Amino acid sequence: MKKIFRHFVKDPSKKYIRKFRIYPSFAYNRLDKWLNRMSNLGFHLVDSNLISFLFECEAPKNKIYFTYDARSGHNDDGKYSIPLRYPFLKKTYGVKPKYSKLNKNQSKAYLTVEIDTQRIDIENDVGYKELISDRNKLYNKRAIKNGFIFLLAILICVIAIIII
Repeated sequence: MKKIFRHFVKDPSKKYIRKFRIYPSFAYNRLDKWLNRMSNLGFHLVDSNLISFLFECEAPKNKIYFTYDARSGHNDDGKYSIPLRYPFLKKTYGVKPKYSKLNKNQSKAYLTVEIDTQRIDIENDVGYKELISDRNKLYNKRAIKNGFIFLLAILICVIAIIII
């Protein structure tokens, strides 16, 4: 069985803070922006899971992050295969693990990758923009589908209550 969770070892000479936030998959673009703002304030992400974010306090730096849920599988039509594209993402856009504590301590389930802005121009790189667009389309589509199923289930329950 593959190990999904790992334990980040804190450096006793550094200061850390933990923040708790819930970002559903359709809001990962907002999560990425929040993580970028935190790094600009001097709080650099070193570990995360679905609701907990551990930051190391250092000098402010402009870091770019990309988040996706590796547990979610693939889209039925295979168009938005973010988990299949992860090795490409990590190799092409990610900061090398020896230079990024976050990329060295990756979870297998919930992935936030620190993007290497020295290797790519995130404003003009077509592949990176396409990856962001695909992720957002996939998770928005999934949220709408799940919301529709939820509303349909509530409607069925209401009808069942009225009939009984």
